[in-house]
Amino acid sequence: MPRASQPACMASSRRASAVPLTGADCFLRAFDAEVRRTAGASHVSQLVLRLGPGLDLDGLQKLVAEVAQAQPLLRAPIRRPWGVLPPVYRTDLGANAPLPRVLVHRVAASAGAEPPVPPIFAARLNDRFDGRCGELLCCDVVRYGDGGAARSDVAFTWLHMLFDGSGSERFVRWLDQVGRGLVPADALPDEARAAAAAPGARARGDQALRWQARMRAFSARSPRSLAGPLGHARQDLSYELETFAPDETAGIVMRAKKGAGFLTPMLFYLAASIRAHHAVQRARGVDPGSYVVPLPVNLRAKGGQGEIFGTRISLVWFQVFPEQVESFDGLLAALKAQRLATIKEGLVEAGSAAMDFARWLPRRYYARMARRAFRGELCSFFFAYTDEFLPGMASFLGAPIENAFHAPSVPPSPGSSAVFSLRGGRLNFTHVHQAGVFSAAELSHFRAALRADLLGF
Repeated sequence: MPRASQPACMASSRRASAVPLTGADCFLRAFDAEVRRTAGASHVSQLVLRLGPGLDLDGLQKLVAEVAQAQPLLRAPIRRPWGVLPPVYRTDLGANAPLPRVLVHRVAASAGAEPPVPPIFAARLNDRFDGRCGELLCCDVVRYGDGGAARSDVAFTWLHMLFDGSGSERFVRWLDQVGRGLVPADALPDEARAAAAAPGARARGDQALRWQARMRAFSARSPRSLAGPLGHARQDLSYELETFAPDETAGIVMRAKKGAGFLTPMLFYLAASIRAHHAVQRARGVDPGSYVVPLPVNLRAKGGQGEIFGTRISLVWFQVFPEQVESFDGLLAALKAQRLATIKEGLVEAGSAAMDFARWLPRRYYARMARRAFRGELCSFFFAYTDEFLPGMASFLGAPIENAFHAPSVPPSPGSSAVFSLRGGRLNFTHVHQAGVFSAAELSHFRAALRADLLGF
């Protein structure tokens, strides 16, 4: 039992049950520490479901409590044994941590078109989640009116080490299955993994050094984000959602397949995002140096629904120069060439190896490395394309899913994040940005440039 003067979240146990964080978890934990130190917030991410009538609010609250009690990782404190060993989830201490919050916000029913994203969702991205006390997940429900016909928006916000984007979708799918009684709360979906021989420590070290050399090579023409170099600025994020009509989406998807290839459509959306940021830089008369953007690569086997918890990604970094951005086709060709070189040089594996070493390094190491390599910048902006969102899943706990999308937080620098996904034949674009980075006129210019490239105007 913890002493009376010691909070439950700081209790210790002689026989700890611990789940190691992945290397990518530790990489994100480093940036969480940087955001906490410089911006007073946490590095979190968010999944939003826009639901039609039928959601049982009481049932949702009970369900989240049930699964959190059955799966202690959902509220397990994150600790570093002895202060130096790789961090772990202390699942033995999870029983002493608070249950994840499920907060209900009631607003007047909206008539007609899909209402704007509730401001509380963006506000939640600015919160501080205390991972050392097991504060890892929060659920906000905005209820539009009362009665059986009321719609609901549901946002799951989590400390980014708990899930990555794919894991969060798997969590929602599993949560729905538990709620409908299809699987017990103490049973996670199983996913068979192919046995693969892991390279030795020396080989992993060589891979990590190759990744580090790649990062240093970017410094010859360092990026300059719209927010400017890292500094101390209170995080104040907001975001807009743009959903393209089905006919527009069909045209965009066809252009992406034709221009970037069936297997790599994300490069099409990345090119449009780079050019939208470039349009604002050019209007300001600012030299961006170069555009350096990391892309997450899902390391899970395709087809399975296991591996919900933890961040199971590598990062592939792209760098293009302003003279390559002027032509959309030229930019796309440059990105495709870099992707091919990345595969040939094994940089996906090198990124994984580098993040594995992050389990041992001080949390501020990567921020310091970025400052040295990029003159205080982390990157030009964050980007993700998550393809089809919850494919085949039509409802959540009895309520039809009308739309769904991701909204990750972004530190005050680089101050901008562009995320794309497909849902029900419509393309969603979520633009998360820090207050003061874009003026109203610049936001309008940004969206117009993006839309023109996506649709081929």
